Amino acid sequence: MMFTLTRHERGPILVPDKDHPWEAEGIFNPGVVHTGNEVVMLYRAVGELEAYVSRFGLAKSADGITFTRASSVPVFGPSQPFDKWGCEDPRIIEIEGQYYVTYVAVSERIMLNGASYPRTGPLETSTALLRTNDFFTYENLGTISPEGSDNKDSVLFPRKVNGRYCMLHRPTHWNKMWCEKAEEAGRTCPYGVVNFPEKPGIWLAWSDDLKNWTDHQLVLPTSHHNDAKIGPGLPPIETEAGWLLIYHHVTTLDRPDAYKYTTRVALFDLDDPTKLIKKLPYDILVPEMPYELERNSPIVFPTGGFISGDTLYVYYGASDRYICLATGSVQALLSELTQ
Repeated sequence: MMFTLTRHERGPILVPDKDHPWEAEGIFNPGVVHTGNEVVMLYRAVGELEAYVSRFGLAKSADGITFTRASSVPVFGPSQPFDKWGCEDPRIIEIEGQYYVTYVAVSERIMLNGASYPRTGPLETSTALLRTNDFFTYENLGTISPEGSDNKDSVLFPRKVNGRYCMLHRPTHWNKMWCEKAEEAGRTCPYGVVNFPEKPGIWLAWSDDLKNWTDHQLVLPTSHHNDAKIGPGLPPIETEAGWLLIYHHVTTLDRPDAYKYTTRVALFDLDDPTKLIKKLPYDILVPEMPYELERNSPIVFPTGGFISGDTLYVYYGASDRYICLATGSVQALLSELTQ
C-alpha cells in the first residue's frame, strides 16, 4: 500500500491578511520548529506583485494547527546587499540550544510591473544564515553558499554528524543542462565540479563553523526524463531508521516555463548521510485541491515540520499563496521506506 500524506480538513491553515500590505498577495513556504510548548512559524510573505519582494512574518501555535500572528509587521526583511530584493523560504533548525534560519537571499530585482525583470544573464540567488533566540531579532551570519551556484533550498541537520555540521542544498547551476547553456552564452561552468548530474539535484556539504562549507557531494539526483529539478524541503528529521528527508520534486508541463511541484521522501544513513538508504518512487502529496492550483501554479512546496508521537507534521506552501498542513504516520512511512 502506498504511503500518502493527509491534508488537514480546514484546507489552508494560514492565509494572506489584506490588512497587512506587506503580506496581502501571499504567505507561503514556512519554516517551522516545535519548541516544546509551542510551534513557531516563520513564513514568507509577499505584499505586491510589481517587484515581488519577500519578507518574513511570524506566527505561533499551541497545537500546530491554529496559528496566531505574533507581529503585525515583518520580523525580518531585506537589509544587506545580498538580500536587498528579497528574503525567501526560511527553514528553521535548533542546534545545540541555538535557532538557525537558512533563507534564499535575492540580490537582484525579480520582477518589474508584474513581469520578469529583463536581464542579460540569469537571476542568481544565494543562501544566507541567521541566528536567533526569540524570532524577533536576528544576527545575520551572511551567505554560506558557493559563489555562482544559484543556491536554494539549503537545510541544516539538527546536530553534528561525526563532529561536523551538515547541510543539504540545491545548487541550480551544478548540472550539465545549465553548463551547456552557459557555454553557448560564452560563460564558464562554476566551481570546477567534474561529474555534474543531468539536472539540478540535492547535494550535501560539511562545515566546522557553519560559515565555510566544503566537500560538496551529490546525494540525490533526478531520475525521470521529465524531471526539471529536485530540492530539499524540510530540514532532515532524525529517526531510528535514518535521516528522513521530505523534499520537493518538480516536473515539466506541456506549456512554456510551466512546472508541477510535488512532495517526495527519502531516507539517509544516520552515521553517513551521504548514503541513501531508500527513496519512495512516487509522490506522497500532489497539488490537486483548488487552493493548490491557483494562478495556474500547481504547487505543494514542503518547507517545515516535525514529529510528535507517531505523527509527522508537514507544512507546505500551496500555489505560492497559502500555508497548509498535511500529516501522516511515522511508523507507516518508515515501514514503507525500509521494506
